[in-house]
Amino acid sequence: MKKKAGILLKKSEKNLPLLKLVLSSEAKRDLKNIQGYISNERESPITALKVIESILERIEKLLNFPGTGTLLSPKVNFPTNYRYAKASGYLIFYRHENNYIFVDRIIHGKRDYINILFPKE
Repeated sequence: MKKKAGILLKKSEKNLPLLKLVLSSEAKRDLKNIQGYISNERESPITALKVIESILERIEKLLNFPGTGTLLSPKVNFPTNYRYAKASGYLIFYRHENNYIFVDRIIHGKRDYINILFPKE
């Protein structure tokens, strides 16, 4: 695995094209908020680190298996190229386009993630 300009790069074992991981600013903010909430509100900094580690490990697995996430379009009843993967009660919303994995948001599974992702205007 290589890291270049803040983008995680990984080549799968089957010599597939090199996939590049891009975390959106919202996804980065989500990670900080998750860690802050668990550390401060739940008073459990060790658990916070474990949850963040679990989420990051799941994101890393997407580099080898980008199609393993669940399609979101059946849940929203309109076309979208979002998929989601689960980790520690959180949903990682991502898109696989060309040689990129774009992680757009990381939202707790009990929240109204559809309205968070697709706000009504």
